[in-house]
Amino acid sequence: MQTRLTTSSIFRDWQTLLLLLAFFGIRIVSFYLAPHAILQAIIVFTMIFILGLTFFKNPDYAWMIVLGELLLGGAGHFFEFFGLSIRTILILVFLFLWIVYSLSNRDKTLFKIHIPHNLYYVLIPLAVFLFISATLGIFNGHKVHHVVQDLIPFSFFALLLPAFHLFREEKMQHYFVRLIIVFLIGSAVFSLFTFGLFTTETVEINGEFYKWFRDVAMGKITFVTDFFYRIVTPEHILIPPLMLIGYALLMRDEKHNKMWRFMFLCGALVLALNFSRAYLIGFVAGLIVLKYKHKMKRWLTVSLWSLIMIILVFISVNIVSSMGSSLGLEIAGLRIGSMVLPETEISTNTRTALLTPIFAMVKQHPILGSGIGATLSYVNPYTYMQINTRHFDWGYLEMIVELGIVGSLILLSIIGLLVYELTKKIRSISDFHDLYIGLLGGIAALLVINITAPALYHVLGIFYFAFVMAFVSKPVDLFDNVVTTLYRVFNKIKNE
Repeated sequence: MQTRLTTSSIFRDWQTLLLLLAFFGIRIVSFYLAPHAILQAIIVFTMIFILGLTFFKNPDYAWMIVLGELLLGGAGHFFEFFGLSIRTILILVFLFLWIVYSLSNRDKTLFKIHIPHNLYYVLIPLAVFLFISATLGIFNGHKVHHVVQDLIPFSFFALLLPAFHLFREEKMQHYFVRLIIVFLIGSAVFSLFTFGLFTTETVEINGEFYKWFRDVAMGKITFVTDFFYRIVTPEHILIPPLMLIGYALLMRDEKHNKMWRFMFLCGALVLALNFSRAYLIGFVAGLIVLKYKHKMKRWLTVSLWSLIMIILVFISVNIVSSMGSSLGLEIAGLRIGSMVLPETEISTNTRTALLTPIFAMVKQHPILGSGIGATLSYVNPYTYMQINTRHFDWGYLEMIVELGIVGSLILLSIIGLLVYELTKKIRSISDFHDLYIGLLGGIAALLVINITAPALYHVLGIFYFAFVMAFVSKPVDLFDNVVTTLYRVFNKIKNE
C-alpha cells in the first residue's frame, strides 16, 4: 500500500478556520463585556450547561470543550462568574462529572480514576502535602481566597485522567494538534496586533485596552523605547516547549512540509515581542537537550536556524516599527547587561530587591514552608514605598517559601520521575524518537524558566506536565499514531 500527500493541508480545513475565529472572537467579546459582570456570568453559566449536556451525550466532545478553553482562552479570565474564572469552573465541573460517573458507572472501559503507571501514584504524596500546605497557609494568616487560588493550578494534574483515557480516536488527536497550531498562530497575531496598537499610539498606557489587557488578559505591556513595547501574556509560557517539540521533529533528516517552519516563525515572533530573558534562556537550554539521540550536523543546522530566525524576527520588528532608525540591538544590550548590573534596568533592580524579604521568609519556615497563599512585602527601590504582592518573581524561591524544602522536593521528584520515564522510552525506541526528545526539551525549558517565573506550578505549566505524563504512560506504539497524525494534519495523507 502506498501513500501520497494531497494539497489539502490543515490551513484549508474548516475546523482550523473555526478555531482561529474562536481565538480572536473570545478576545473581542471579552473586551466589550469586561464592564458587564452579569453578561459574563450568563456566558459562563451557559457554557457549564452545554458542558454538562455534552458530557453525558459524548464525553469526547465535552473534553474538546475543555481543551478548547485551555488553548484558546488565554489566562482563563476572559469571562468570569462573579470572580470565578470560566477555566476553573469548566475544568472542575468536568473533573467532578468524570469522577462521579467513574464511581457510579458499571462500564469501566472508559471512565476510570486511576492509571496503571508510577506517574499516577507519585501524585498522591503531592496531594497529601498540598492539603498540609493549605492548612499551614490558613494557620499562618494567609487569606483563604489566596490559598484557594494557589491550590487550583495543582488540581490540573487531574487532567492526566481524561488525557490518558480519551486520546484514543484519531479525530481527537487531529483536533488537539489543530488547537496547538491555532494557539501558535493566534498568539503571534494577537501579540503583533497589540504591539502595533501601542507603537502607532492608537492606544496608550493606562487606556481602556491597556487596562483590559492587564486585568482580564492578565498580561503586561512594558514601554521599552518609543518604537518597542514588550508584550507578555501568561499563556506564552507554552511557546518555548511547543517550539522545541516542533524543532525536535524537524531534526529528523527528511523532507518536511514548509508550513512547519511557518509555525515556528509564529513562535519566534511571540518570543521576540515577549523578549523575556527567562523564556529565551529556557529555549536555548531546551535546544541543548534536543542534541540527545540526534546527529551533530542536523542538530546544529536546525538549532542555528532557529536562533537566527528569532534574532531576525526581532530585528525586523524593530526596523519596521522605528522606520529603519534602529535594529533593536540597544534593547538587547540593556536586557543582557542588566543581568550583570541589575541597577541599570528597573525590572531587574526591582526583582533583586525582593531577594532579602524572600530569604527572610525562607529562614522562618524552611522545612514545610509558610503554606500556599503567601504574600510578600518589600520596599520599592524607586518609590521607597512598602509594597505587598503575591508575585515573587523568583520561581524556585517562591516554591521553598510556600512549600518548604519537603514540598519542593516532592514536586521536583515528580518531574524527575517524568524525565526518567521519558528517557527510558527514548532508549527503548530504535528510531522515530524525535517527539519524545521534544517533550524532554520542553521540560528542560520550563525548569529553566522557573528560575524567575512560576513555570512548574503555573496552570499551563501543570497542563503541559499532565499531558506529557499521559503520553509517556501510553504504550510505545502510540508514538507511530501521533507522528502520523501530525503529518496528516499538516498535509493530509491518503491511501492508494
